Amino acid sequence: MAFVTRQFVRSMSSSSSAAASAKKILVKHLTVIGGGLMGAGIAQVAAATGHTVLLVDQTEDILEKSRKGIEESLRKVAKKKFAEIPKGADEFFVAKTLSSISTSTDAASVVHSTDLVVEAIVENLQMKKELFKRLDKFAAEHTIFASNTSSLQITSLANSTTRQDRFAGLHFFNPVPLMKLVEVIKTPMTSQKTFESLLDFSRALGKHPVACKDTPGFIVNRLLVPYLMEAVRLCERGEASKEDIDTAMKLGAGYPMGPFELLDYVGLDTTKFILDGWHEMDSKNPLFQPCPSPNKLVAEKKFGKKSGEGFYKYK
Repeated sequence: MAFVTRQFVRSMSSSSSAAASAKKILVKHLTVIGGGLMGAGIAQVAAATGHTVLLVDQTEDILEKSRKGIEESLRKVAKKKFAEIPKGADEFFVAKTLSSISTSTDAASVVHSTDLVVEAIVENLQMKKELFKRLDKFAAEHTIFASNTSSLQITSLANSTTRQDRFAGLHFFNPVPLMKLVEVIKTPMTSQKTFESLLDFSRALGKHPVACKDTPGFIVNRLLVPYLMEAVRLCERGEASKEDIDTAMKLGAGYPMGPFELLDYVGLDTTKFILDGWHEMDSKNPLFQPCPSPNKLVAEKKFGKKSGEGFYKYK
């Protein structure tokens, strides 16, 4: 009887340990690598929802610019959020949120105490892989790694680390404080625990997460980019002007922007980068074929709104 009891206790203890190990990670401390628009936006929404955030980039100048951008964005948010609330609440909100964000130029020395690392650097596969490989050596055992890439294969990035089960895609949309969607990308190696932890984290930010497998472009870009390129091909064939195509999609389909307006807003260089990567991966897919006119504009450094000219000219 004593033997049976001991076996039962051991069995219960093992079950408790298994249940504990299967518990989701509650993300309280977040490290964001990359202080550009996306990284700063992610840092802002995380800090505004009660998370402590460490924002990392290569130089203090970049981080100072990021902080100023975050403060400016927070003031816009606060102006709307506290319009009917006594004076001073907006300033308190801005100050409190900013106090939750610290900065560093040395990611390796600080990731040991973070729950989640979100990478939001330039869309370069090799640079991202090298970053994750280095951080993997210093991060805590429980730390989840996630990439904000919009087009690169998450599995390839995960394979540069020893934590493939704690690696996923976490794709935010620009501007992060306004856009509600987050795509949570699960690779074949991503554990259910990691996946559900990232779903919970996205909801804690006030976002609406959607799940997707590690397929080129995930959901939004996989549908959006071919649509944009077909609009370009329609114009290239001389079947309709870009102005009429934009008007048709806004008034006929209810889209807030026409495809050429959206291409200029996103950046023709960004769209070309995505399409080129897909074409390299699957050159026979008709949806991934390059288009001459955006390629020509990119070669002329006409990237769209950010450069002052793309398909349209901007002041």
